[in-house]
Amino acid sequence: MARFVVSFCLLALVAAVVLAAPANNSKVHSFLRKTLELKQRVNILVTMKQRPGPVLNQVSARSFATRGERATAVYTSLKAHADETQASTLEMLRSPRFFAIEITSFWITNQIYVQGADRYLIESLAELDDVASIEEEEIVYLQEPEADPQNTVQAEWGIDKIHTEAAWASLGHSGRGSVVGIIDTGARHTHTLIRDNYKPGTRSWFNPYSRTQLPGDGHGHGTHVTGTTSGSGGIGVAPGGQWISCKGLQDNGSGTNAGLIACGQFMACPHDYQGNNPDCTQAPDVSSNSWGGGGGQAWFDDVIAAWHVAGVIPVFANGNSGPSCATMLSPGDSPSVIGVGATTSTDAIASFSSRGPSNRPGDNQKPQVSAPGNQVRSAGHTSDTAFATMSGTSMATPHVAGLVALLRSANPNLTYAQIKSNLQDNADRNLQFSGQVCNGVSDSTWPNYTFGYGRINALRSVNALRASTKI
Repeated sequence: MARFVVSFCLLALVAAVVLAAPANNSKVHSFLRKTLELKQRVNILVTMKQRPGPVLNQVSARSFATRGERATAVYTSLKAHADETQASTLEMLRSPRFFAIEITSFWITNQIYVQGADRYLIESLAELDDVASIEEEEIVYLQEPEADPQNTVQAEWGIDKIHTEAAWASLGHSGRGSVVGIIDTGARHTHTLIRDNYKPGTRSWFNPYSRTQLPGDGHGHGTHVTGTTSGSGGIGVAPGGQWISCKGLQDNGSGTNAGLIACGQFMACPHDYQGNNPDCTQAPDVSSNSWGGGGGQAWFDDVIAAWHVAGVIPVFANGNSGPSCATMLSPGDSPSVIGVGATTSTDAIASFSSRGPSNRPGDNQKPQVSAPGNQVRSAGHTSDTAFATMSGTSMATPHVAGLVALLRSANPNLTYAQIKSNLQDNADRNLQFSGQVCNGVSDSTWPNYTFGYGRINALRSVNALRASTKI
């Protein structure tokens, strides 16, 4: 009994010393230090010193016969890089002296996600030469749309506005062979309007939070977006293609940066629902994203860079923080993505649509284009036949992603630069101007920080692609 008391007191003394240890190493983010003053355990992202950029540059300089081979090279190169540079850190994390933690290695960003890290573990990580920085896991929120509870919209005006059916006629199909990847709240995959083009196989769905086997959506946002990109019955831009999905946002509309990085990794090289058996030849043509946080954030940049080299086109909502200028959200404000604003049925800019310019380094032009995003009807998640009407740049973004799928269905080898130029050059500019001036540029001057280069036109984009002899 006496030995037990002495041991218990000794353990308590050690714990007190550990918890009192100052988390003042320069590698530990200041916000994380403050959190450690309030919590004993916290979820963290550990960033390695050796970044993935040089590896991606090497892959980008090589030639490949197919986009699948290129995507596979991105995976194998970044995976080998992560395995080598993370080895000693992972060995330490898995040693017996650290317990009650879960560890996930990300090859796409060369980071390690640790759940339940205490102060002692964080200080130990900060002492490692291979570690560049340690930050607390961040919460990221859905760009919540405005819902119409009465569901009064009875026609898919956005599909008509961008001349989608005429584009199908010009192509001779409605997206055959293309795949849209969607990072959102999931999807009700049994819905009658999206079930038939859910991509068959074992690499079409991933839930990084609970590893569910089949797609689900307790929120509704993801189902609505999926309907606009790929739904049948007149609601989708590319119903002849297929879709895959990753649940980057949970049913309450929030997610974590770790969960979203996991989804970004899945889009670059799809794997099964448990995170195993990757097959990069299954990577989608385009990734549609209607989520984001405060502007100026760069934590998703490594994922976007990998998508570029792998041939996955990044399309992001600009946010619902308008009408003031410079209200862009990240990652939509990145100069490396196609940022999307929202328009109304009268071709005015939606009041909520975030305006540019971006405050990120590089090209600050945002948005690139706009698309129908006000009072858009699509599939609802409450039943297999439900409809829902929502407003937001979240509703505009899938229109653009669907058009990218149409273009890729015509020519699977189109590059990001070619697609971006096509969308911008063929956008409609006979729009309803308000006279708003952002950064000295009027919304009737092209490009501008309200509409971008204009509102997308699927028919003009498809016809321009055909005329260019690229198909």
